[in-house]
Parts: sequence; structure tokens; C-alpha cells
Amino acid sequence: MSVPDTMNRLNAEDDMFLKMYSFLPNVMTPQVAWVFDEPLPRATWARFDDHLAHGFGARRVRKTRIPFARPWFDEPLDRHPLDFDEIPVAEDDYLGWLWRKGEVDLDPYRGCVHRLSVSPTTAGGQIVSFVMSHAVLDGGGISYALSDAMRRLADDAPVSRAESSGRFIGSTPATRRRRAHLADARGQLRAVGSAVRSAWADRNMTEPPRNPRPESPRLDFAGDWDPSVTILETPMADWNRVAAERGGTANGLFIGLSVGMLGRCGRVADGASVRVDVPHSLRTDDNDPRGNAVGGLPIPVVYRAGARTDLTEIRATMKAALTNHDPNHKPAMAHMGPIQMMVPDRVAKLAVKFGKSPELLCSNLGTATRQIDTIGGVRARKVVFRNRLAPVPADLYRRLEAGLSIGLANDGETVTMAVAGLDPDRIPTREALEKLITDEFGAWGLVPTFWG
Repeated sequence: MSVPDTMNRLNAEDDMFLKMYSFLPNVMTPQVAWVFDEPLPRATWARFDDHLAHGFGARRVRKTRIPFARPWFDEPLDRHPLDFDEIPVAEDDYLGWLWRKGEVDLDPYRGCVHRLSVSPTTAGGQIVSFVMSHAVLDGGGISYALSDAMRRLADDAPVSRAESSGRFIGSTPATRRRRAHLADARGQLRAVGSAVRSAWADRNMTEPPRNPRPESPRLDFAGDWDPSVTILETPMADWNRVAAERGGTANGLFIGLSVGMLGRCGRVADGASVRVDVPHSLRTDDNDPRGNAVGGLPIPVVYRAGARTDLTEIRATMKAALTNHDPNHKPAMAHMGPIQMMVPDRVAKLAVKFGKSPELLCSNLGTATRQIDTIGGVRARKVVFRNRLAPVPADLYRRLEAGLSIGLANDGETVTMAVAGLDPDRIPTREALEKLITDEFGAWGLVPTFWG
């Protein structure tokens, strides 16, 4: 007789971020930031943080010693307290403040997976940071956790796991756990067999290839390297106008600009076909309990030096990719999730040596920030979603052959982009990155305004 498994088991994507945490703790931490023109009381922030600590993101990872049975999510054992200080932050230090507040010891095994930080601004408002462990939630999950906490705060609802989105996290049954783990282990062995068969069936499937990373130049860095990051804004009206003039869409312009920036830094040659990875959410609805649920759609886009990327070409390529996309058929290695989950952490370290990062990642959140722009009845003037990247040896990014990682969102009036330059030899500093962006935007008739 089978035993129903009520535990919320980790999937292969969760496992990937958990393995990354085991040897590169908190190297990439999702961070949401708000800037308010008027301050909210400390009590409001404390209440909001309590809702977050009992909501969708309040979870920890538990493991069993039974071979091949997957870890599962459970209620947290601990949390970081609200980080509320009185030192005003100047507008030209917003990025520096976000970087400092993003340096948090997040522990998915104890459930210390988020921290909310609040500081006054010299303009009389507040700047706020929310960081979350990627081992337990992706961007879509974070948005849901935040929006649910905001709704409950606005409704003056009680802090409750049972009545909030925290009820979807799952728990650990008091009895028959061993039987459930054994059943899951058997299921995973069956999943491995299915994965091997699917990989064999799709062995001839291909995706757009990457471009090899040029070996030179090679700069010297004293100690670890801080990835070059910035945040910028530009008017939505200008963005839409340029996209229409060039025969494309707002999303196509995002991809076109990004390809242009990658080419300008020397990462790809004139005429090269750039592999652009476009992530998309796989969440089914608000009841989806998964921590990470993101898929990817790679498309090829040609870079032409001295010319703007062809937006009509991007439009046709994206349409064809969406039409032909079949989630059940993918390159052979993409089926290997069940096998990956069985690999010990110490073996998974090899993935850093042999694995690759996207040469260009373009994540368009659309108007998602609208759902999280109001806290305690006050709407933020600025909202941004990005990954906070910790300093690491430059050779790590060289081995990963990373390029650019760019996120975009808009509130209907302003386009906001968070840009990370991950090639230490071509984009060594924030200043170099911002010049790259300014030049590419200028070629399209756009003007970026950078956060300080």
C-alpha cells in the first residue's frame, strides 16, 4: 500500500541552488529595493517583517539519511531581526547601501532566509532592502511572498502561517516519515530511468550555441573581484516610441539593447549570433508551493558592430521560438534533474569547473513591480528587483564564461533596469559598465539615468 507524501519536496532547480550554497554561500542573493518619499513608522516595518516571517518565504530545508529520498521544506527554526537604523543615506549612495545591506548570512537549513533593512534618506524618505535566499525562493516566489505580506498588512490581518501563504510551504508529518522517504526514494529511481530514456529520445535536439570567451585581455585584480553592477531608469514613453520606430516591441528593444551592450564590450565579434537566455516562470498559480520554478527559452540574435540590433528580426525569432517550444522535449542534459539530485555536494563542486553561465541573460519582469510597490498605504517612488552578487575570484567568472545579466521592469511610466557585468576583463568596473550602457542607449536615442 502506497503512502501519500504530504511533504513539499525540493525539485532539481531548488537542489541546484542548494548545492551552490554548499560551496559558494550567498554568492548570488535576490534583492528587492524600494525608495519612499515619506517614511513609514518602525512599527509598520516590524509588522510587515512579521508577516514575511510567517509567509511563503519562511521555510527551511530538511534532509533525510535515506539514500535518494529528496529533501523537503518545513517551517523555519530561526529568523533575522528587522534591520532598522537611523543613519541617513544620500541619493548618490543608494547602490552602495544596497550592496552593504545585501551582505547577509542566510541559512536555508535553519530558515534564516530573509532580512528586511530600513534606513532614512537625506531627502526625508526611506530606502528599504529585502534579501532572500535563492535556495528557497526564486523571483516569482519572492514577489508572491511580498505581495501576500503587503495585503495582510493593508487588511490589518493577524500574523499567521495557517491563514497566509505560509500554509503552502508544507511541514513534516508526525508519523510514517520513513515510509514516505522510502517511497520517494523509489520514485526518484524511477524518475532517473525516465530521465535517461527521455534524454536518449532527445539526443539530437540542439539549442543556439554559445560564443567562446576571448582569451584576451586578462586584467590583474588584487584579491576578489566585485562584479560590475548598476541600476538605471528611462522614460517608458521614450522606450515605446523607439521600439515602434524600429518595428519591434518593448521586449524586443530590451533584448536588442542588451545584445548591443554585449558586443560593445568585446565579448562577441561582429556578425556573431548571440545566445540570449530568456527566463520565464513555470508557476501554475498562487497555490504552487515550489521554491524555484523557472524555465528558460534560448534564442539566437545577431550582433552587428556599428549598427542597432534588428528588432524585426528579434520579433520573428521570438515568435518562432515560442511557437516551436515544447517543454516535454529539450536537449538531453536538461532531462538530468533526477540524477543531479542524487549527486553529493562534494561532487557537484565540479559543476563550477565545467559548467557555464549565460553569455547574455535577459529577464523581463514586465509590470510585476506594480504588485509590490505599496507598503502600509504608501507607494514607493522607486522599486527594483535584482541579484546581489558577492565578490569572488575573477577566475571563477572567467571559467563560467559569464557575460551580462540584465533584469527589466516597468511601472507604466518608467523603465528600470538592473545590469550586472560579469566579465572581469571587459567590464571591470561600474564606470566601465555605465559608459557601455550610455553609449548603447545613445545609439538608440535613449538617455539612461543611473542610481547613485
